[in-house]
Amino acid sequence: MNVKKSTLVRAAIALSALTTGVLATVTLSGGAQASDVAPVGAPAALSAPPAAGPASAAPSSAPTAVASRAVGGRTASAGGPTTSRPAPAAPAAPAARGVSAPPAPLAPAQLPDSVTAGWKPIAAPHTQAVSHRIGLNECAGVDGAASWQQQGYVSSFNTPAIQDSFSFADPTAAQSAYTAVLSAMDGCQQQSRALQTSSKISADAQVTKTAAATDATAYARQWNAVAGMSAPGPQTDHIYVVRSGSVLTVLQFAVPAGASGGNSTTAADDQATLTTIAAQLTSTAAAG
Repeated sequence: MNVKKSTLVRAAIALSALTTGVLATVTLSGGAQASDVAPVGAPAALSAPPAAGPASAAPSSAPTAVASRAVGGRTASAGGPTTSRPAPAAPAAPAARGVSAPPAPLAPAQLPDSVTAGWKPIAAPHTQAVSHRIGLNECAGVDGAASWQQQGYVSSFNTPAIQDSFSFADPTAAQSAYTAVLSAMDGCQQQSRALQTSSKISADAQVTKTAAATDATAYARQWNAVAGMSAPGPQTDHIYVVRSGSVLTVLQFAVPAGASGGNSTTAADDQATLTTIAAQLTSTAAAG
């Protein structure tokens, strides 16, 4: 099954599914070739592995409808049933032989603008072995990872964030993936504008590199988003890419234009976030 959702929509789907007792983790189609991945902007189905315990998955149509509201209208849990005690998250898949286990995800307080946003984890992180390409957004993806850990968060404004951590066989493979993501993001403005033009939307996308350090880069994308991998509407996407050893981490979140109390990070904030992520990856590797 070909499945393609943005990290931000995946986080919103997970938030919605959590209210019914299931953490939904979306994966892409199997196979390492780019042709196996659905075209950018194509509608995609939701694949939700069952959580541990007797809880059953929610109907696929409900989380998808809520996901669009989560990023665009910032009402992620609207319309869904609630529960005071979500079912336990599915157990983490073991890392492939010879591959380090993924690092612990960032604590909510380590995310950008944490005091104002009041980030909270959606559920426990989900880890699985992978052998296929993982799409990060309309522009970039990760190939060659052996395991993939995903942690979703939600802010007090009902906006999602997600951290995807990928473990590789060795630092060289992780560095190659990091370089590929940066190359794709460097061309993201052109790619985003092409998507807007094909969707008959004014090509207003602007992608800027906001901060950088050794093996760490931050980007901001301001655009009227095309529905598909992103929820539609004007927004600013924040993307942080960090490589340490054999691990690559990508943290992303979006702020809808005009969001009351929404995030307004500066270049200094993005530089601090890169430092925080790098330190977290380094300390986890040292502890291991």
